[in-house]
Amino acid sequence: MKSVCLAFSLLTCLLVSSACTTLQPTEASPEELQRLILSEGFLEPGQRVRLVTADEVVHEFRIAEIDLERGAVMGDDEAVLVSEVVAVETREVSVGRTALLTGGLVYGIGYIIAIAIAPALILGAASP
Repeated sequence: MKSVCLAFSLLTCLLVSSACTTLQPTEASPEELQRLILSEGFLEPGQRVRLVTADEVVHEFRIAEIDLERGAVMGDDEAVLVSEVVAVETREVSVGRTALLTGGLVYGIGYIIAIAIAPALILGAASP
């Protein structure tokens, strides 16, 4: 029984720590987006983004650096010039989805545990 509780606790911790994420578009004109990208705090290293350039190419990567001198958003394997960016989507935690997933899984696992231990409780109560 202790191993079941331990497994349940570990699974719950993993689910809570690995939150659901979703891409959120930034509603702004290309000029406003370019100003935002070059301003401090809008995009940061380590953040996952999807950038669409004027030639309609989609670049999706984790930001390694924002090079203000070159005017570029740098990933590990590519660089996108800020002057070419026409759309930005940033990956953000979806609190609602995470809560639903965690709650549903906790309920489901609790149900499975209850079914698994019910025969032992019934048989244990029935014996003299």
